[in-house]
Amino acid sequence: MNILKTALALLLSLFMFISNEITSYFPGVVPEPKSETELLKMADLFESYPLADEIVVVSTSGISKDERAAIQCLQGLVARTEASIFINYGQDAETELTDLKKSGCTLLYTDENGNNWTLSNLIPRYASHIKDYSYVLFTDADTHGQINTAFNTASLYGWLAVPSSSENIVIGLGMKKAEDYTDDEINFVFEREFYEKHKDFFRKDALVHLYSYASGLRDFAVQQKIFITYVEDEDIIARSFRDKIFSDLEPASIILGWCQYEVKFTESVSSFGHYVIPSDHSFNMSLLNCCDYGKQNLGSNTESPKLDQTKHYIAIVYSDGDNAQWISNGYREFHTWQSYGIDIPVTWTFAPMMNEFSPSALKKAKENVGNGSFITGPSGAGYARITKMSAKELESFSDLTAAAMLKTGLTTITLLDEPLGARENSFSKKLDYFSRYDNINGGIIQIDPERYAGGQGKVYFSNEKPFVSVKHSLWHPSGNENEVTQEWLYEQAQIVNNYPADINSINGYSVINVHPWTVGPDDLRYFVSCLDSNVVVISANELIAAVTENVPHNNASPN
Repeated sequence: MNILKTALALLLSLFMFISNEITSYFPGVVPEPKSETELLKMADLFESYPLADEIVVVSTSGISKDERAAIQCLQGLVARTEASIFINYGQDAETELTDLKKSGCTLLYTDENGNNWTLSNLIPRYASHIKDYSYVLFTDADTHGQINTAFNTASLYGWLAVPSSSENIVIGLGMKKAEDYTDDEINFVFEREFYEKHKDFFRKDALVHLYSYASGLRDFAVQQKIFITYVEDEDIIARSFRDKIFSDLEPASIILGWCQYEVKFTESVSSFGHYVIPSDHSFNMSLLNCCDYGKQNLGSNTESPKLDQTKHYIAIVYSDGDNAQWISNGYREFHTWQSYGIDIPVTWTFAPMMNEFSPSALKKAKENVGNGSFITGPSGAGYARITKMSAKELESFSDLTAAAMLKTGLTTITLLDEPLGARENSFSKKLDYFSRYDNINGGIIQIDPERYAGGQGKVYFSNEKPFVSVKHSLWHPSGNENEVTQEWLYEQAQIVNNYPADINSINGYSVINVHPWTVGPDDLRYFVSCLDSNVVVISANELIAAVTENVPHNNASPN
């Protein structure tokens, strides 16, 4: 019977793949845009819960990974009523804690006896938040199926997920065992049956895709009742199960976490009309999403600068702002660059959905933007490849993107996709779904795998709005930051220095991508110092405005 189920699942997955490939070539008739009121409602994705006046701060020092997992489950259960547990993982935690203190919260680093927080003193404090004062037992925090299934069970019944190594602690506190997975082989067949039995309980607009060794997100999944799974992309049989989950989700659902193979995963997600927020190490989201620091508008100047006929204009865009954990865990390239105080308007991609996960990270970015500016990370609401989407899926995704951009004040979208080839015509028409919105002025296009520069600077016009592809990429071919030398950076600057001046055609404008994993702020500073006086750096928003105002509104490639 299991073999038959697997075969049927594979056939269904193949059928959906072929169907999506066919429909993705036909953009369809673009519908009327949603109203601003409708968009603002769409931008609020998750359930809201109050923030406690007292925040218990748990240090990970001296706590095992297994015990930390149990505390994380408790964190999510408690946050369903009143978020009050913060786990200090290091990274950028001090900023978060400082903001919490400034907002009026009392931070409790120890219990009344001066002891650090562990399961032993946390469970008695929060016993009323654990349903039936019961627990679900799993083997350890290093096995995908075990920890994810235990947390899914915790979401379902409100029990505490406890690893075997911590069972003596909870027994000593008088807790009852409600479920035990330690003797179960939790493969995709087991998970599929669990999912089919309980899927109506979980949210239909979100999924957490998380491997065992990731420390983030599970508290948020428990709080928001989001199903958790993890499938290796190379496992074609298990992927059929994941595809089934994708097909069950509502259009434009959010996939949190990360994957094994980026391209395969994002293509699969996109083919079902969804999008990814890379966030496998996003911490304390069950608490941080409850913080209210007021509206943080990331918008900046959208007017065309005064142009000089003798200059070539470039926008320097730091990529990977779709990565929520990168933003919330320091956004170090951004803050380092701002600390230099250099009068160069570098543009930063930023995930507008950070409003939903970590308002304090958005607040810190806004406070430190200086003369920089923001556009969306790829691809709008989140990481997606619109070439893989059908008209119906694209409508939902573009609506959500416009909503997220409206809420954060962003006006320029970033779109990341594969080499267009035969899809170029349909891709160009799909841009109409985004340009139909007044709050989207145009976009930056990153074409992979040519280090985002596969579009070679071509501009596409949609509803009289320009979408300019990356022309040059500061992304070292080795993928190794240690291989970036001043000689290489100087060579890249000379390429840009040779670009022509022509403000009345796309020849006079270029988007320069900067890859944060190989080119750091010091590297970028040296690159900028090598640019000649005939090259002027403007923001991406200004470049979009300048192209709109000065360049003929026809699709064109630079000479």
